[in-house]
Amino acid sequence: MNKTEQIKGLIFDLDGTIADTIAAIRDGINETMVHYGYPERSYEDVRRAIGNGARLLVKRCMPEDKAQDKALAEEVFAYYHEAYARTYLHTRECYDGIPETIAILKKRGFRMAVLSNKQDKYTKGLIEQLLPPDTMAVVMGQTALPTKPDPTVSCLIAQNLGLEPQECAMIGDSEVDIQTAQNAGMLAIGCSWGYRGREALIDAGADIVVDEVRELLALWNMES
Repeated sequence: MNKTEQIKGLIFDLDGTIADTIAAIRDGINETMVHYGYPERSYEDVRRAIGNGARLLVKRCMPEDKAQDKALAEEVFAYYHEAYARTYLHTRECYDGIPETIAILKKRGFRMAVLSNKQDKYTKGLIEQLLPPDTMAVVMGQTALPTKPDPTVSCLIAQNLGLEPQECAMIGDSEVDIQTAQNAGMLAIGCSWGYRGREALIDAGADIVVDEVRELLALWNMES
């Protein structure tokens, strides 16, 4: 059987998959770093630090000695949470071709969702800003539930879509997304236009790697 033949649900990552959100994240990080007197971080610094949730992002951006202080790291994270609330909507556009491709996939009957390790409030707010209403049946970010690559939430999303995990594909730009798919028993589709690149996705064991947005349509013999 073709790897994509049984797929009925598509679960997209957000950061580095639907949109490049680093500039907005960097704005929140640097407001936080300046507040605490720490060095500001570059686009590349933030790119390397993201992928495992906001707490780890903040710790990775703090000076290493300061990040070892758990109480301080939690305080800095709390400040960042407030700062990012002021900057997260600075991301105003998807990657080229994403809205059109997702619209075609939805029209062809795929059940669609977003799963991010970004905080749930900001994940929902960004998807509301970036995509037309009701594009995604389910949008979930970081909550009290385990974050990716734990399969708990991805399997919950499959259930909410009325599907079995093996009927879903996880589409993302990072090793974390590939590991999430593997842990959940889903098809792992890596997109190399994001933050990690093709080699990292292949090394992580992606079932399929696509280099351009339109290649998602080709997986199901569609045309843009």
